[in-house]
Amino acid sequence: MDTTPEQISARTAAAWTVALAILGGFTGWAWDGPFLAVTCALSLAGGGAVGTVLSRRRIMAAVQEDQGKAAALGYADGIADMVVLGISAYRAVVFPLSGSDAVDVAERRARRRAAYRLTAAEGLPHQIREAAAAALEAIDDGGDRRTQSAMEDLMKAVREQRHRA
Repeated sequence: MDTTPEQISARTAAAWTVALAILGGFTGWAWDGPFLAVTCALSLAGGGAVGTVLSRRRIMAAVQEDQGKAAALGYADGIADMVVLGISAYRAVVFPLSGSDAVDVAERRARRRAAYRLTAAEGLPHQIREAAAAALEAIDDGGDRRTQSAMEDLMKAVREQRHRA
């Protein structure tokens, strides 16, 4: 079964039209018999069909707008997570647990470049971009305590971004 918003809207409109036709038929039958039953069924079904057709455009525009907002928020959340991951990987090669000569210079440069590219990604919210820049600056300066604080600030900014949505 197709569950796109268009198909759901069409099935809902058809269900309301049929329900109104049945209601009109029963009401007309109760009042005056078969002629009024058919008349009431057709008029209620026609009114329901016209109403759903007229409201469908507005409903579909609202659904599409909400889908666009959700996609933008999802992209911002995803790219923010990638920034945290990239900067964490860069931090791991700058401050390796197995000693300062455990990581070669080429890998360190490659991870630094990747972290800076992720921070410059389009669609990244401004507050996360600022926190990421501060974290990269702290890593480049070489202060482990300052780096830890900057990383915590970056992760806090990512959490706040997610909760704001």
